[in-house]
Amino acid sequence: MAETLPALSEGEKQCLRLVAQGFNSKEIARQLHVSEHTVDQRVRTSLRKFGVPSRKEAARLFVTDEQRQPQSGTYQPLIYQPERLASDPDPASSMPQPDRPDGQRERDTLLRRILTFGPPLGGSTNELSKDGRILAMIRAAVLTGVGVITLLLLIAGAFKALG
Repeated sequence: MAETLPALSEGEKQCLRLVAQGFNSKEIARQLHVSEHTVDQRVRTSLRKFGVPSRKEAARLFVTDEQRQPQSGTYQPLIYQPERLASDPDPASSMPQPDRPDGQRERDTLLRRILTFGPPLGGSTNELSKDGRILAMIRAAVLTGVGVITLLLLIAGAFKALG
C-alpha cells in the first residue's frame, strides 16, 4: 500500500471514525441519520480504497493517518468536556433556607418531582434516573386511569339523562 492513504468522502471518513470507536453499522446509521445500507456501502468502498479485508483494519489505518497529519485551520478537540448543567426552573429552591430543616426540603423536592407533569422536554436520550422513569410511568398510569374513569362516568351520566 502507498505511503499516503486514498482520498475518502466525508461520509466514508465519518463512518470509519465511528467504526474505530467500536460502533456497529446500525449504531452508526442512527448517529449519522442515514440508512444501515448506506453505512455498509461507505465502509465497503473504504475497504476497496484501502485494499484491506476488514473494516477494523481500514478504520485503524484511517484514524492513525488522521492523527498523524496536522489539521490546519481546525481547533484541537477538548480533552475534558464537562456535562451540560441542568437549568433549575425555580432558582430560589436550590438556595439553602435556614428556617427549614433538611427533612422538610427533601419532602418538598420529592413532592415537586411527583407533581411535575411529564418528563423534561428536549434532548434525544432519556436523561431521567431510574426512579425518575418509574415516577413518570406511575404518573402516566394514574392520569390515564383518572381519564378513563371520568370518561366512563360521563357516558353513564349521559345514558341516565337520556333514559
